Amino acid sequence: MEQLAFDSATFVTFKDRTDRWVDVKHFQVCARPEDDEQLLTTLISHEMYRDDYLGSDSWKDTGSSVHGPYRLDALSATAFEGIDQATAFATIRTWAEKYREPSETVAQDLENEVLQLIRTATSCYRLKELDEAARDDRLGWILGEFHELVLIDQHGGSLSLIVASDD
Repeated sequence: MEQLAFDSATFVTFKDRTDRWVDVKHFQVCARPEDDEQLLTTLISHEMYRDDYLGSDSWKDTGSSVHGPYRLDALSATAFEGIDQATAFATIRTWAEKYREPSETVAQDLENEVLQLIRTATSCYRLKELDEAARDDRLGWILGEFHELVLIDQHGGSLSLIVASDD
């Protein structure tokens, strides 16, 4: 039985000439692992994690060895740090407000698609800043800032992967 099943994805674009966007992938936790570290390891090995985020269907390249700007072989559960909800909110809000306040539409989309997930998460993880050696030689320099959160909702039996970046 599959431990983690892809459910759906949502995409928020800022539409303000900054090329910023947020990609949210929703998963159902089919079999509860012993701990969150095991769930993070399962996520990293999931085919939907193989996404360079350079196109709307880049996750379909199941042979890809890249996730965002990083080589998959450079990623493990230890590349994530446990954070509290306040830090998760600050990560998204600081990035979203970097150039200017988001429009009302984008702010509402962020509320509905991202911030609400943070509120219901029982565990929050953030991908740490990785060193240059972890970047993919070909693709690791295309994306701008790259923020990744993994939100686990034990009550709802779900995991959400949030990537906020620009290109």
